[in-house]
Amino acid sequence: MQTKKMLKEDYDRWSIFTNGSSDKLTADETKLIAELHSKYMNHSYHIPCGCSPKTWNTWIGNLNNIFENGIGEPNQ
Repeated sequence: MQTKKMLKEDYDRWSIFTNGSSDKLTADETKLIAELHSKYMNHSYHIPCGCSPKTWNTWIGNLNNIFENGIGEPNQ
């Protein structure tokens, strides 16, 4: 299996998100997470329920793993 990487634009946006200091997600951050997760995990865009942090934490973890792989084409 090839290592997934982020496009530069997405990498830069995710870098800004990960440097934030708040433990609460803003509306813009939830949209960013949902957009990038659907793009890199190949599913339709949707915003999960905010009633439980489990899905959000999983999605953030998934995106952090891809972010750590660096910049490249999404399917690399």
